[in-house]
Amino acid sequence: MFKNIIFDWSGTLCDDLSLTLDATNCVLAQYGRAPLDVGRFRAEFQLPYSEFYARVVPEADLADLEDRFRRAFDRSAETVRLLPCARDFLEYCRRRGVRCFVMTSMDPKAFESQCRGTGLTPFFEKVHSGIRDKERYIHALLREHGLLPAETAFIGDMQHDISAAHCGGVVGVGVLTGYNSADQLAQAAPDLIVPDLAVLQSFFERARCASGGDGSIRLHAMELACHVGVPDEERSVRQRLLAEVSLIPPASFSCVQDDLSRTIDYEALAVRLKYLAESSPRRLIETLAHELALCCVEEFGALRAEVEIRKFVLPGMAFSSVTASVCCRNAAE
Repeated sequence: MFKNIIFDWSGTLCDDLSLTLDATNCVLAQYGRAPLDVGRFRAEFQLPYSEFYARVVPEADLADLEDRFRRAFDRSAETVRLLPCARDFLEYCRRRGVRCFVMTSMDPKAFESQCRGTGLTPFFEKVHSGIRDKERYIHALLREHGLLPAETAFIGDMQHDISAAHCGGVVGVGVLTGYNSADQLAQAAPDLIVPDLAVLQSFFERARCASGGDGSIRLHAMELACHVGVPDEERSVRQRLLAEVSLIPPASFSCVQDDLSRTIDYEALAVRLKYLAESSPRRLIETLAHELALCCVEEFGALRAEVEIRKFVLPGMAFSSVTASVCCRNAAE
């Protein structure tokens, strides 16, 4: 659905909430403030973070406060972990040829350490870290990389991320794996809110399947030999059937790069479907059509498969037919 995706980092791809809270409470203690529990922190923390600190410790110099926070962040015993499905989603974007970027307010050195530690560095074309005001900066990011707003989404977990998306004219997607609750995110009016990146991937795949994907593979008038029929006498004789098979491959043709392993080997698929049809008798061609479509998805990685079976037994008509469609699990409703 998008050619370009800009990711926030904290709360979107990695979970550093405990670490950030621990460092924040360390800083607040140095200014004589009571510590925050996680619920109150999530309710009160905001970006740009300078506005949050200006509200809770108005007497603090921002440069001094940032220095204290970085030192507390580095000393904290809390850990950072990759959010579930983050790597899978980035690998999905890579397969689809989506350009990926990061825009985060995190200190560049801290971000580099986290990104390298999670092994995600190779997924990003460019990282923009240390960005205090994303609403202002997103225009420069779009210009630098030649990104068209209509082809771009910004995924984040906080209101400021969604506001930045609106400012840049890109689609704003909120995820509920980070700092803001659903009610908080809704106030920023995102184009979409999802529980996590796995659900977002499923949403993209459903939309792609519904629109017909980026291309299709078709096998026309494939001959099958099968024992099929409700009466025993009909089923005892092997019949000639014809199959029309239509597939949406796992990657767009522009991403295949002339590599057979990136698409569906339809010669191997045809051999497999013919063997499957001959492997056992069936009463109904409906059953056979569903089994063949399921094989296309589960064994050959098609996002969606549609199989029409034509049967030539009734007098006075060219053929009777049934059609079965199967979508991959990520693309299923």
